Amino acid sequence: MIHLTSPPLSPALDARSAAGLVRRWRKAVEPDELARVYDALAKAGPLVPTPWGALLVTGHEDCRQVLADRVWRTLGARWRDAHRPGWRSSPSTVGLCETPLQQDPPEHTARRRPLNSALAPRAMREAAENLVEPLVAAYVDRFAAAVRRGGSADVVAEVCRPLPTAVLAGLTGLPPEVDRAWLAAESAAMVRVEELAAPPSVVRRADAAAVALLDRYDRVLAERLRRPAGDLLSRWAAEDPHGARYLLLTLFSAGVPTTAALLAAVALALTTRPLLAERIRQDPGFAERLTDEVLRWDPPGRVVTRVAAAGTELAGRILPAGQVVHALIGAAHRDPLLFPDPHAFDPDRPPQRLLAFGTGLHYCLGSHLARTQAVAFARGFARALPGARTAAPPERHAGPSMADIARLPIHSPLSQGSPSQ
Repeated sequence: MIHLTSPPLSPALDARSAAGLVRRWRKAVEPDELARVYDALAKAGPLVPTPWGALLVTGHEDCRQVLADRVWRTLGARWRDAHRPGWRSSPSTVGLCETPLQQDPPEHTARRRPLNSALAPRAMREAAENLVEPLVAAYVDRFAAAVRRGGSADVVAEVCRPLPTAVLAGLTGLPPEVDRAWLAAESAAMVRVEELAAPPSVVRRADAAAVALLDRYDRVLAERLRRPAGDLLSRWAAEDPHGARYLLLTLFSAGVPTTAALLAAVALALTTRPLLAERIRQDPGFAERLTDEVLRWDPPGRVVTRVAAAGTELAGRILPAGQVVHALIGAAHRDPLLFPDPHAFDPDRPPQRLLAFGTGLHYCLGSHLARTQAVAFARGFARALPGARTAAPPERHAGPSMADIARLPIHSPLSQGSPSQ
């Protein structure tokens, strides 16, 4: 167990009040509820101490510094070896620490290099036209038909999860015998091991998913070594089959859940604010501004955890080496210093630097791919489902890091049946 040294508390915030505020933050899941918590955190100060010794970072500039400054490191294998005895018994945690998501240079640089090529801007422009847009149209049209036929359907299960899985499968050349629904479910289950204080049941499920995923990736890569197909999988398998398993783990375990969360948040915006869909039908370019505001309002990942490799200054305080911080991306996106009227959902606000995809060394290479899917989805949804509304309130996973929408039934006035609750 690591013992962290926190800086002195704000005079207005004693330890008991801080603990109560942190409890509120950990339980809040809905954006409107989180807005009140973020306001309370900001009032308490730029660095709010937690009972476990870490600090919550709330301001946009301070969060950006944590993400961009290389003094702030991931809680990777070396840190865990020093502070979390027994962590290597968790296959999901070990797996994530073999990905760039939980690595620092030089390991991060080497592991990320093949992804830089695969997700380069030119490759993504080609993928948008030849892969993403046709897949989005097919999934949205199929979903619209299901809604009209049955009265309502769950957009998360029918589009938000399978669509990014299909996109990544097409991008890599994953063979069709790998079940896409299974892959989406296992990828989502595995990454939840990174939720703050994940309960044992979540860790066990994540570990089982990691073992199954890596086994499946190994078999696919071995087959590509025997029978190259001229695709990305074949290239990775030829270059480094052991490393390739973790490239696939990075793409699917990071890319599917986050993109699914973004798509679900876009669907919620379109079905609770009907004028947005009409604006997209009149001006398809508006879908890009809508996507940016959804990323600000309800980012797929709300927390990024880092540890100081050396003493450093943050938010006007000197912090010691070993200090762990949680950068609250959701709170940073509600910072009134950068976003006037921050709790208003306003796609017409001037563009600002968002942190939803990170910044600096760990900036998400798949950001363009995720955003492309969201924009195409917004346009397709507005076209295929005019007048669509939510048939029931969204169900969310428990947060605070990944409080994404787990279920969102959609009803259309063009439905043949009645909406099922």
